[in-house]
Amino acid sequence: MNTSNLVSTPSIPRRFAACLYEFVLLFGIYFITGGLIQVLFTLIGQKTPIWFTQLVIFLMFGFYFTYSWRKAGHTLAQKTWHIQVVQLDGKTLLTNKQAWLRYILSYFGVLPALLLLYTQIHGQISASGDNATAVYIQTIGFLSLNCVALLGTALMNSERRTIHEVLSETRSVYFTNKNSR
Repeated sequence: MNTSNLVSTPSIPRRFAACLYEFVLLFGIYFITGGLIQVLFTLIGQKTPIWFTQLVIFLMFGFYFTYSWRKAGHTLAQKTWHIQVVQLDGKTLLTNKQAWLRYILSYFGVLPALLLLYTQIHGQISASGDNATAVYIQTIGFLSLNCVALLGTALMNSERRTIHEVLSETRSVYFTNKNSR
């Protein structure tokens, strides 16, 4: 990585835009992973345990993020918005430990929305089960709000690092040279 191209820490709107794009990509991973799990359990004649599906999807998301950060310093969404995740020196890619720690800690930003989704779906299934679309729309809105709140923690840090960046000893950097990626 050429540090002469380093301009600054990415702005909150830039990071949020990357988050929104990331949600779209993660939906694809979620859909494919969930579908494969469902097919596998159907083939063996078993009901799919929800906890198993959630665990596998959590791990698949983790592999996507950690592999991307360790290999190139960015996911596809981050690359599109010229954001790279590096160690504190501003140029070294993450270690495996840092990548997984950053991934796990980032869940604090979306945990409230995931808990809302879980409780809403349970309530909908036990009540009428016909309002799932509204629940998902509410959850997407709440996920976006949680994402903004997590990114907002950067406003409390002099280096504009979010809480999960501080705790994992990583940082996000913005590059203007599009050819360096």
